[in-house]
Amino acid sequence: MKTKYIITVAILILMAIAFEYYVIASPIGSDNRIGNVIQSAAVFVALLAATIALSAADPKAKKVKVTIEQDIDPNNVGCYHKAELPNDLQTKYEGFPDPITSHRVQFKITNTSGFTLKKPTLTFRLPLEKQHPHKVGGQYVLSFNSNLFNSQTELRLLEFADTRLLSNSNLPFWNNDDNITIWIRMLINDGKLESFTVDVSVNCENAEGVTKLVRIDPKHVGRQGG
Repeated sequence: MKTKYIITVAILILMAIAFEYYVIASPIGSDNRIGNVIQSAAVFVALLAATIALSAADPKAKKVKVTIEQDIDPNNVGCYHKAELPNDLQTKYEGFPDPITSHRVQFKITNTSGFTLKKPTLTFRLPLEKQHPHKVGGQYVLSFNSNLFNSQTELRLLEFADTRLLSNSNLPFWNNDDNITIWIRMLINDGKLESFTVDVSVNCENAEGVTKLVRIDPKHVGRQGG
């Protein structure tokens, strides 16, 4: 039973208890009191039955299910020599190996929901510290490059204190058992090779969404299930 129906039933029961207490405490005659109790009980029983029937007839919401395989592409490495970077970025990457390297981290996401997702939205929450240097108009900026940017019609970017959201909902549908591979270029070697996590969310118009925590291990270049 859905939460809204459980709450409705609980309210009806409380109302019934309150009404019965009021009737019992009422100064009206005993015969009238008994009649009122019987009538009110019948009404509340009917309301409860109707609520339970609605609950049974209301289908449960579908839920998105996905599997995520993650790997690090060893053949697509970006290099950035510290001497080429502006002073502020050299300071930011002071503890990093020289040259600084970025990799394509790939997320192979398979729809295992058992049905087609309508208007799916893919969202990645990424640590800002994993942004790589990117040259734009002769100037270096910090960025996450991704094939999510291939279609910018419904691309959304949102930045917080220490994370950035990349989100795209350009696909019209996503069939069951089909997979999509999204790559995001980021820094994975900060000199310590410590693992970190990325939140991956899948939402759609015809089901409840799901969020999975994917751990990235810089020491492991190979596919990992999730």
